[in-house]
Amino acid sequence: MDFERAYEEHFQVTYRFFLYMVGHNEVAEDLTQETFLRLLKGQYRGEAQLGTYIRQIARHVVYDYFRRQALIKWLPFREDPRHATDYIPHEWLTQSEERRTLYIALQKLKKEHREVIIYRKIEELSIEETAQLLAWNQTKVANTLRTAMKALAKHVGGDDDAR
Repeated sequence: MDFERAYEEHFQVTYRFFLYMVGHNEVAEDLTQETFLRLLKGQYRGEAQLGTYIRQIARHVVYDYFRRQALIKWLPFREDPRHATDYIPHEWLTQSEERRTLYIALQKLKKEHREVIIYRKIEELSIEETAQLLAWNQTKVANTLRTAMKALAKHVGGDDDAR
């Protein structure tokens, strides 16, 4: 495996996945770096496509991150500066209103809903590829996507018939 080539080919997709999942640039950068460190230290055997393997690593990294955040929330007297009301990333200032609304709505969804929307609608993976990544059957992917799109429509202010 040529690590530099893998990094160049998969960095943007991996970074965007984290950005959609966690909602913060710096955290997404850190998690992307962690993913590629695990790839470098890991034992890629070619059993799956490299992109699929990297996405699986990324999935484990983001769930590890969420578990750590759940533990940190219980620490007393800890304030998370990312949630301060005056925090406005530079990218938000340049994004269109629709994209910002979608981005905020994605953050309100359950993790599995966010993940299936990212894979199916944003990254445009097939149902089969998504099922393989999530270790779900294809019916669960389709049903979860339908439910997730309805929930997203509610958060965006759309109707209940979102597809």
